[in-house]
Amino acid sequence: MAYVPLCQLREGQYGIIRSITCSKEKKPYKQAILQRFLDLGFCEETPIQCINTGIFHNPHAYKIRGSVLAIRNEDAAFILVEPLAENCKL
Repeated sequence: MAYVPLCQLREGQYGIIRSITCSKEKKPYKQAILQRFLDLGFCEETPIQCINTGIFHNPHAYKIRGSVLAIRNEDAAFILVEPLAENCKL
């Protein structure tokens, strides 16, 4: 199955984090975002669920490792996930 940016998970859908990248650019703020994600427990092979979508579809709330976090779409685009089937729960 193809990987998609985290922001493309639909409400209630589960996925598995497969990659976290800040592209080839070495801008300091992008590296800070990457480090923040790692500090919050976003690492490869971690299950994640989109549990709520904000007004105008930004930000999204995600459940990961027992915590709920809201992430802006432009930041969630750095995280690639493998979406699981709609009826699949972890």
